[in-house]
Amino acid sequence: MKTIFIIVIIFVIGLGLGVLFYLNNLAVFVLSKTIELLVYILLSLITISMVNTVNSFKDLINHINISIKVVISTISGSIAGGLLAAVILNSNIRMYIAIALGMGFYTFTGSYLATINRYFAFLGFTVNMFREVATFIIYPLLSRKYPIEAITIGGATTMDTTLPVISKVTNNTIAMIAFIHGFILTLTIPVIIPVIVHLWI
Repeated sequence: MKTIFIIVIIFVIGLGLGVLFYLNNLAVFVLSKTIELLVYILLSLITISMVNTVNSFKDLINHINISIKVVISTISGSIAGGLLAAVILNSNIRMYIAIALGMGFYTFTGSYLATINRYFAFLGFTVNMFREVATFIIYPLLSRKYPIEAITIGGATTMDTTLPVISKVTNNTIAMIAFIHGFILTLTIPVIIPVIVHLWI
């Protein structure tokens, strides 16, 4: 509970600083570059720590196999969620599934859908951004009983932005699985969203 409280406080402070420095382009630039550098340093330290948990090639293959199963669950759940949302809201099924398949990769989802429809681009960006934010809050709660299954919440973000939280509340083995899961999805999303949008008959 303490971890969740700290995450929420940091999020609020970050939001406040963003609003405070919004009109100052230099401050925004410096702040964003500083945060980016800190994230890279943190991810590097986590990666080094994770690599030390892999004792053999067999361990690595086992991590990859588990990650692939989690990836399949993430994609299946996202499709089901998009379909359900479209039915409830009586909207475009294809576009809602595409948005859900953004799986936290909001920068790609929003920018790609902007070439098709601004409304769906806004939804794609916002929904997937909130999926990332929700991971910071929900994963620590679910990880107590479902550390591997709960990785699906983070989608592609488990490779980078939400990886520190996953690593903190679980262990290096779970973090490795989360990293591979996020890596696979990050490569997959730019392929499956265009397929859903343009080729689904």
